[in-house]
Amino acid sequence: MEILQINNAQFTNFIEDVQKIISNLSEKAKQEDIAGLEKLIANFRLKTEDFFREERKLNIGVVGQVKAGKSSFLNTLLFDGQEILPKASTPKTATLTKMEYAEENVIQIEYYTEDEWSVLEENAGVDLDDEIYTSAREIVSMVRKNGVEPHMYLQRKKEEIHFDTYEDLIAHLNDYVGEDGKFTPIVKAVTLFLHKKEFEGLSIVDTPGLNDPIASRTIRTKEFMEVCDVVFFLSQSGSFLDKSDWILFSSQLPQNGVKRLVLIASKYDSGVRDVLRMPTEEDDIFGEDENTADNIPKAGKIIQRKLRRRAKAKVEEFTRDLQARGSSCELIEVIAKCAEPILVSSMAYNMSRKNADEYSAEENNVASALKPFSTDLQEDLRRLGNFEAVQKVFDEVVREKEAILEKRAKGFIPDAEEKLRTLLLGYKEKAQKRLDVLSGNDRENLIEQRSVIEGQINNVKADITVVFSELSAKLESKKAEGVRELRSASKDYSSLKEYTGSKTVQEAHTVSDSKWYKPWTWGKSHTEYTTHTEHYSYCVASDAIDNLRKYAMEATNQVEKVFTEAIQVKEIKRKLLDVVIRNFDMGSEKYDSSLIRIMVEEVVGAIEFPVFHLDFSDAMNEIAGRFTGRLTSASERTALVQAQAKAISGIYDELSTKLTAKVRELRESMNAISRNVQDSLLAEMNKEFEMLIQECEDKDAEIAAYQAYIELLGHEMAKR
Repeated sequence: MEILQINNAQFTNFIEDVQKIISNLSEKAKQEDIAGLEKLIANFRLKTEDFFREERKLNIGVVGQVKAGKSSFLNTLLFDGQEILPKASTPKTATLTKMEYAEENVIQIEYYTEDEWSVLEENAGVDLDDEIYTSAREIVSMVRKNGVEPHMYLQRKKEEIHFDTYEDLIAHLNDYVGEDGKFTPIVKAVTLFLHKKEFEGLSIVDTPGLNDPIASRTIRTKEFMEVCDVVFFLSQSGSFLDKSDWILFSSQLPQNGVKRLVLIASKYDSGVRDVLRMPTEEDDIFGEDENTADNIPKAGKIIQRKLRRRAKAKVEEFTRDLQARGSSCELIEVIAKCAEPILVSSMAYNMSRKNADEYSAEENNVASALKPFSTDLQEDLRRLGNFEAVQKVFDEVVREKEAILEKRAKGFIPDAEEKLRTLLLGYKEKAQKRLDVLSGNDRENLIEQRSVIEGQINNVKADITVVFSELSAKLESKKAEGVRELRSASKDYSSLKEYTGSKTVQEAHTVSDSKWYKPWTWGKSHTEYTTHTEHYSYCVASDAIDNLRKYAMEATNQVEKVFTEAIQVKEIKRKLLDVVIRNFDMGSEKYDSSLIRIMVEEVVGAIEFPVFHLDFSDAMNEIAGRFTGRLTSASERTALVQAQAKAISGIYDELSTKLTAKVRELRESMNAISRNVQDSLLAEMNKEFEMLIQECEDKDAEIAAYQAYIELLGHEMAKR
């Protein structure tokens, strides 16, 4: 493609241009400014070198949290529903899996390096509840349990296995990326080279997620995402764009260079089942509930409306934020297209193409839950699957490969120029503020300012401690409230609806044919049949699973509510900034307000808080494995009710325990954050004052240097 060759020269010119800027500024600039420009070049090279490598493919990433259904989505999209890619149940078993075309069918396995494994073993020895350490402990434990000598494989670095059929592929692949695979714990990434024409020109990646607790896998994922052209972002319909998803989507997902972002609401059937219910007498009295439905098409419309409304609100909020930050129109346009998510169910789509006798146990449970609300189950399953919409977008992406790559090639220079201008402007503003401080003060004034600030710092520390103490108390209060809500909700979902059914029972009766006046009939008889309707009670196993799903969803939302209501990051940052500004009396002539603001904003802006993750699939799978269909006997119904109650109680106990532990961990973390804010602020202030006081030794020369640096920056910016 000609545009690639043209831009290749432009890329070289851009790097040379930035290097020239570094050379021009090197005598006047601070080392941190030079480092920022060098990092800009390094990131630019990473992207462009990947882009211009021979036979550059279209990079397509499938992103989402564990349990979002990424593997099922790709199996349906690429392998006609066959379970080629194993499902990952936890982040520790989620491996980056790449698929590309090749002349031969090969599985290429990449093991951890010796250094990476040493870090994992080190982390496994740390007795803390942080996810980094718990995951490391689990991985090292899995290796021991599987009887694998890791170093034998780590030394190989990479390994290749040839296969002929999908059956061979599945048999081998599960060992390396399956949840219980023998070598899964020591595998960092896998590439499937497939002799399948549909993969020509494409590199498709099932990512383990950017919230991976294993640092080296996160780095690998981010490296791929940096050069990604198209992203399919999956979020479960039952918890669509929740807090964890939104952080992944808006903050951690690298947006630079992505030319097509497709938002997928996965597990659509699960969302629909959450609003399905049979009509009751109350509906005749109070009217229908607009949030429930007694048939699948209507339930589908309710879920579509809810999810699209949520997507639109979140996307509009995000685009406003991007506009305020001065982001490019192209990025805003890419994000804006996510306001209309595609709702899909891989399971429903695959079921729609099977006979009922081919269903798995899980599929049978789904069918049992949906049948009472459907007049044509196959059609409803096809509608819930909605994979035609995904296939259409995927085909468009493949068809427009050259146009997407051309658009990306054209965007490299404008994007890089924009980043360069932002860097230079930031350097100029900071240099101007330092110049103003230096011009308006002498050495004695600066020493006095530092003395005043050091005198105030104890007040600042005390006030910062108060902010975090208030937060800690609020968190504890919200936790207690959350536990009460969890207990109350567990009672709401502990009962199980009983249905009444009827069946026609036929009974046989022997009737004598003997007549006293007909001796030849003596001892003879015939059978007559009578029928009657018998009523019985029954429970549906899928109702218990739905109760668990609904309780798990409500419980998860409740836990998330504890943290979101107690920890409002923007509000905390504002309070901390107010504390410092209030204590330092920005109207005072004793010190310069702009200098203090620079330091405070940099320190406070670094504060982040953790995200809470939960998984309740085991509890649901246990019931799904024990009970199916209608349960008519009293013993079966009792057993189901008891199993449901036990599962809900287990979820409640686990949630309460984890919530308490997480709150305790977060409170300890907040104490550390409080100390870090205090220490960092004081260190930053001392560093800044030391530099300025030193510069006052030769004030005139330093002022001249700042003026020259600002002039140089202005000159470079004028060229842009």
